[in-house]
Amino acid sequence: MSQNKTNIGSMKRVWLFLIKGIFVVLCILLVEAACFRLLDNYANWRLNLSWGEPSNPSYNPILKNIPLDHYAYQPTGLSSYNHLGYWIRDENQYCLQVTSFTRPKRDNYEDFLLEEFEPLANYEIRDYDRLHGVVLPGLKKMATIDDVKAQNARRVGDALEYANGVFIKVVLYDGSFSLVEEVKNIEDSFGFLLKEGFACLVLPVFSIEDLNDKILAFKESEELLSQHLFGWAEGNAASILMGSAQQYPEMWKVVMLSEPEIFVPPPESSVLPWVYFEIDEERSFRDEGLSFLYDWIKLVRQNENIYASRLAGLIRYSQKFHLNVKIPSHFIAYAIFCSKFISEMNGKLPKLQKESLLSSQDTIEMNSTISDTAIIAADEKISFEEDQVLLDLEIQKANVDSSLINDRFNCEIIRTYREINADDKKLSLVSNRDLILKLGLGFEEMGKEVFEQIRHKDPLFYRYYISFRAIEESPLN
Repeated sequence: MSQNKTNIGSMKRVWLFLIKGIFVVLCILLVEAACFRLLDNYANWRLNLSWGEPSNPSYNPILKNIPLDHYAYQPTGLSSYNHLGYWIRDENQYCLQVTSFTRPKRDNYEDFLLEEFEPLANYEIRDYDRLHGVVLPGLKKMATIDDVKAQNARRVGDALEYANGVFIKVVLYDGSFSLVEEVKNIEDSFGFLLKEGFACLVLPVFSIEDLNDKILAFKESEELLSQHLFGWAEGNAASILMGSAQQYPEMWKVVMLSEPEIFVPPPESSVLPWVYFEIDEERSFRDEGLSFLYDWIKLVRQNENIYASRLAGLIRYSQKFHLNVKIPSHFIAYAIFCSKFISEMNGKLPKLQKESLLSSQDTIEMNSTISDTAIIAADEKISFEEDQVLLDLEIQKANVDSSLINDRFNCEIIRTYREINADDKKLSLVSNRDLILKLGLGFEEMGKEVFEQIRHKDPLFYRYYISFRAIEESPLN
């Protein structure tokens, strides 16, 4: 009997030890989950622990075996579904999981909106040429020798005004637009961003060209302040911003789009802005233009850097109660994270690691040589009509900056052509559009093989040329 009692006592102690151990583990998991949910510093620390430092990322060999949100399955390859709405549903779930580390920052933002009074009262508001009402965060730094060389300062030690980024809400300028009302609607959101070192601006525009012209002029005149541009827009304005990011991908660091009316395909570039789309769930089952969103997301994710490959392209269902009232919290947290990531990457986003269209580096070099030779040959086949030169002179007389005109429809072949003919003063008066048409016709005359080489060397030139030819040959022209 005594032996049985001893065995029973031993079993009880074992079970008690196991129960206590399980209880301790559960408590640790609950505390960890609470910290991840509530503490911004801890959430970012766990992200770095899982993915490594942004400049030298690698998956944690232990944590990657745990089903954490950081390792959520990325559904980029699910476009094989019968309808686009299905892969967007999976992408929405992925987006919610992989950005879960931003929850504490989103909570801080929501609390700020409820508690802050007159958030812009202590900040300077300044105009920069065609950009009016830029709210500045008041950050200053001492100029270095690099700043002097870049002509951002006269001498070392001068105080330079800068921002961690410029957050721009792009709005369509129409009859109902009121800058005062637009700023009033989101001044609380701006107040939170200002505390994070962002300059903020509401920018009314008429078109893609109007947006491009204003931003290009701003970047030229305020090089230091305009280094990192973050754009957000809704509806028709979102389509304008999307078109700007397509034409000038290097101009924007991050583009956030709520319910674009029209979708456009991504550009062919080694540097793309990070994109974050927000669309209505019902629309995802009836809009065929969503295939362009898939192209953007898949392209921008082609990166060896873990942070870029998992966070550079996101899409989620919209929250309609946010629209026209404030900046959605997920966009706010995303912009702040991207700003810190860019800072840790020394001001640059990682370049895309595109899969080569060709079989070897030797083939690439050969194609480059053939294409450059074709450009010279095509140049010999074309001549610019006198009426075209006169037309461009008229443009110049109308005080339109020819350098801005030649920034439109820019691509590798056009840049190469202008470098080859840098001594031709008349060439600066010819628009890129006309150059593309003239050179494209010359390439076609040289045969399909040469034209195919051109298509591989510069897909953007090829896309522009095909589009312009279609317009030229339209019966409406």
